[in-house]
Amino acid sequence: MSSEQLSMLMKEHNDVVVVMPPPYILLNDNISDDIQRQVNSVKDLLDDCYKIYRKFRNQLQLIPLSAFCSNSVADLKEFPYVEPLIDEGLVSTNIDSVISHSLAHQNTHIVKAYKKLQSCCIVISEDNLLNPNLESLKTSLVQQKLNDKALENEKTKILEQSLFLLEAVEEKAHELEKEAAQNIAQAKQNKSLSEQNKTLVNSLSQADKKLRYLEKSLSEEVSTLSSQLAIVQKDLQQSLDTHSDFVQKSKKEFTTLEKTKNREIKSLESSLEEKTNLEYVLKAELAELRAIKASKLWKVSSKVEKLSNVVDKHGANRKKLAQDMSLLYTSELFDAGWYLETYKDVKKEGIDPAEHYLLYGAKEGRKPSQQFDGNWYLQANPDVAEQGFNPLLHYIKFGREEKRPISPVMITFNKK
Repeated sequence: MSSEQLSMLMKEHNDVVVVMPPPYILLNDNISDDIQRQVNSVKDLLDDCYKIYRKFRNQLQLIPLSAFCSNSVADLKEFPYVEPLIDEGLVSTNIDSVISHSLAHQNTHIVKAYKKLQSCCIVISEDNLLNPNLESLKTSLVQQKLNDKALENEKTKILEQSLFLLEAVEEKAHELEKEAAQNIAQAKQNKSLSEQNKTLVNSLSQADKKLRYLEKSLSEEVSTLSSQLAIVQKDLQQSLDTHSDFVQKSKKEFTTLEKTKNREIKSLESSLEEKTNLEYVLKAELAELRAIKASKLWKVSSKVEKLSNVVDKHGANRKKLAQDMSLLYTSELFDAGWYLETYKDVKKEGIDPAEHYLLYGAKEGRKPSQQFDGNWYLQANPDVAEQGFNPLLHYIKFGREEKRPISPVMITFNKK
């Protein structure tokens, strides 16, 4: 094959295998022609073949012809189906082959070119040469073993399933035997129940006769009770009439009480109005008192009063008590009337309610009114309790502006 033919073959196929004979065989083919021209032709062919290999090394595989000779492989007696392609013993030796061999080994260029091609040749192993399908056979053998193992596993699984089914069948047979025994027992029980049913039917017939007798007796008793009911209804009607008279009388008494209550309410409203007017008067007097205190005359008199307080140690306390009493009377949280009505001992002693609350009442836990609880105020404001303040006075002077609550209801409202 020429280099041009090899190039065309490489373009047409993606995988090409070329068996490469030694140079002396190439020379021997046309040794009768011009020897020098034949030598040059072999050199060019070897060079071109090397270039083509370098260009298509991924597509071209070179195999030396010697790989197919009979003396280059293993003993083939164990493989009778494999025969050597070339038997060197049958090759005839003549003068042309001797000349070709000599020329090939004497030409250094041919020797170098052939060695380069030999370095590119594929070394075929004994196994691949003797049996090219050995790898596929090995793969098939492995696959066959896997298939055999899978079949064995499947066989084991089928055997296990068979044993499981056999156990299930035996268990089902046992259940059927048990169910048959239960059916037999049920049949015997049904027979017994049938006999009992006959007995019950007879008993029911007798009970029916008794029931009819009882119905007759009950009817007579109902008639008697109806007569008695008529008498009771008559008595009840008389009681209702009596109750109606009582209700009418009660309504009249209620109306009288309602009128009395309204009169008392009007009286209380009048008292409240008088108290309110008194409160307005006290507030006016307080304002007038404050104006007097702001005047120059008051300042002069206060100096005189200070001098008198030196003589009278209790003057300052009495003055402060009077001021605190005035604050209480001007506050809606102090109810003098309620205080005296609630605490009878204070009313009995004839002490002024404001004075009593300031001196004793707060310490004793008494309330100045229904709207203010001093004990709760001190518990909610421990700083006030520590300073010893009267709870209501503290709230009037400071607590109201500080928005302190006077009851738990106010705390809840503020949180909302």
